[in-house]
Amino acid sequence: MADKDKMSVYEWEYTDSFERISSQRRHLPELRYFIDTHSYWAGGKTRHKPQAVILGTGIPEELVYAAGAVPYWLTGGSLATTAWSDELVPRDTDPVSRSILGYIQQPGGADYSDSLFIIPLVSDSMRKIAYLLKEQGRKLCLVDIPAQRQGESSERFFQRQMLEMSATVSAHTGTRITKQSVVSAAMLVSKARNALKVFLDISRDRTDIIFPAARLMVQDSYYRTFDLDGWTYHVQALTARVCALSRQYARVRSCPSVLLMGSPIVFPNYKIPFLIGDVGLDLTDCVDSTALKRYLCHSGKTLRGSRDRIIRNIASAWHQADGSSAFVSNDTLYRYISWLVQSRSIEGVVYHVLKGQIEHDFELPRFEELFARLGIPVFRLETDYQYQDLEQLRIRLEAFSEMLTQNRYKEVRKAK
Repeated sequence: MADKDKMSVYEWEYTDSFERISSQRRHLPELRYFIDTHSYWAGGKTRHKPQAVILGTGIPEELVYAAGAVPYWLTGGSLATTAWSDELVPRDTDPVSRSILGYIQQPGGADYSDSLFIIPLVSDSMRKIAYLLKEQGRKLCLVDIPAQRQGESSERFFQRQMLEMSATVSAHTGTRITKQSVVSAAMLVSKARNALKVFLDISRDRTDIIFPAARLMVQDSYYRTFDLDGWTYHVQALTARVCALSRQYARVRSCPSVLLMGSPIVFPNYKIPFLIGDVGLDLTDCVDSTALKRYLCHSGKTLRGSRDRIIRNIASAWHQADGSSAFVSNDTLYRYISWLVQSRSIEGVVYHVLKGQIEHDFELPRFEELFARLGIPVFRLETDYQYQDLEQLRIRLEAFSEMLTQNRYKEVRKAK
């Protein structure tokens, strides 16, 4: 496929998602900022020259901010960018890794000539990408994520990794990390995370006011902004608008509520959230390895002591809260999901698996046992970034939606 054709697919992906979400701008004008944030990042309106590029979401970004760099995140999400990596990796490579690598190869994309690539080694694919980038002469900072949480030993190992990473980023940017810069960065990130958490909590059961896909777009824009403080302000403004509308209109829930979990859903590839809404399901929660970050807000004793002590505290908090599928036993995510489905009205679970991300399939039996005990049906959905399977997925999701609706009727009859 010619680069021009690939760019057309790339532009269509973003435009299609923007158009479906933009219909809500009449009563939520604050969404314009988040659409513009994604558009600015994706459209190349300015030629970015990022200092620090993070592959995936497995790095405490407050430490990158403290070293004088604004993180430039590559998290995948685009079908078109997978084509730009075709000559570098096998087609069976998972689409997230292929998309990330494709963004780096994108014609007319960001200028990575002087970028430091921070790569958490959370999978074999990431290790292969690191090798390919090294072969291209890129500057790398590799972060090894322990596959098991083995008490203090793995925690100390991760602390050392974060101290070394901070020093590497500092040397690259030429900015000395101080105690004050670490504290300021931690407070900046904590404020943003808390604002996002409040927004998602308040808007969760108000799909009549804001589409689930729009909520996800706001969440994903965290990884597209170059002004985190300004982004936080706009999240708070959107939250205030949703609160005001919630007071005006009573909530009416007529569709079964579902939890979407498993492989990450990344903008602009929102075909699954869109489909869930199209078949008459209410997507109230979307959980992946980033979900627990919203609860990781630093204050009090975490930010006391020397500079290195604070970095260690941040690393420890991150290590304990990390819900990455890189862990052999993902207990943190399991406990969170267990709490979530028991504290909220979840009627069904859509377990999303991207082809090639077998680590999520390894986790599925454990979650199936949990949901079976709670009487919550699970629908496993395997796909990739292609759109050719839309109708097949629609038929299967419609059947799942009908089953959940019938379950609801049965509960009503039992209550009588």
